[in-house]
Amino acid sequence: MRTVGAKAESLIDVGSGNCPYLDWFDWIPERVSVDIRVPYESEGVKAIKGDIHTLAFDDTFDICTCFQVLEHVPDAGAFAHRLLELGELVVVSVPYNWKNVPRPTPGHVHDPVTYEKLTGWMGREANYKIIVEEPFQRHKSKRLIALYDRDPERTFDSSIKKGRIIR
Repeated sequence: MRTVGAKAESLIDVGSGNCPYLDWFDWIPERVSVDIRVPYESEGVKAIKGDIHTLAFDDTFDICTCFQVLEHVPDAGAFAHRLLELGELVVVSVPYNWKNVPRPTPGHVHDPVTYEKLTGWMGREANYKIIVEEPFQRHKSKRLIALYDRDPERTFDSSIKKGRIIR
């Protein structure tokens, strides 16, 4: 986020689930958390409880994030298309290829999620994608992170590091 969102003025996070990570992006003046149950709220984050399919916003956001949510949504395709409407840059993460071994993951209705499945939901290829793996996990340790820019031809390479926010 300190690289791809360095110049962002607005960010919406969909499905925050009362997680405080929006406070980490404190250089972004407008931060909004939307959740159908418990949106995150703090001094710098506006909370909106509601369904993104019925909520209206005055404008698009510079960034729309959606972390570990799509696998829980029955109509993930419609949800993903709404994310693309909300942000100039959309950053999503999903559990990557989690099988129901050793047991099913509660609330997941789409396991296993692959890049091909995510591409189908989003209706297009990602501008950038990476699979990361959590340490110390034997099962269900991989996550797919994908970026979707409004411009489907935009590339993300090392030149983007020039404007990175350093802490």
